Amino acid sequence: MTRILALLFGLALSAQAGLSRLDAISMLETGDTDSARGDAGEVSRYQLMPRVWRGYTNSTTYTDPAVSRAVAGQHLEYLETWFAHRAGRAPTEFEVYVLWNAGPTYYWRKQFSAEAVHRSIRERAERFVNLREKGKEMLKR
Repeated sequence: MTRILALLFGLALSAQAGLSRLDAISMLETGDTDSARGDAGEVSRYQLMPRVWRGYTNSTTYTDPAVSRAVAGQHLEYLETWFAHRAGRAPTEFEVYVLWNAGPTYYWRKQFSAEAVHRSIRERAERFVNLREKGKEMLKR
């Protein structure tokens, strides 16, 4: 477990130049819109399914940025840990977004292969990587 945490910490430090993972997810999912509702019922700026949200809190204040960030942070930590446990390594930035957008079982069924991911998810994951790497520079323009 210590090795997994060290890998995750290293990845977090390596992406300091751009947006944080949560900021990039929020921007991609809803353009930072707290009141966003997805077509499948997703809630908050992070577009979590209500059943996932309820796994972390009893609160239903989906539009509160502090609550939604706390819930999203917990879920992101779960996804990263889940992946590291099964793959034996920390997820890449690309994989973090695939896990977030399509879910861990989807990516597991794709045998953790980026090439096997649906084109639309792959394109969004590539945008996520760009936001992580260059997000702050892009926002300044």
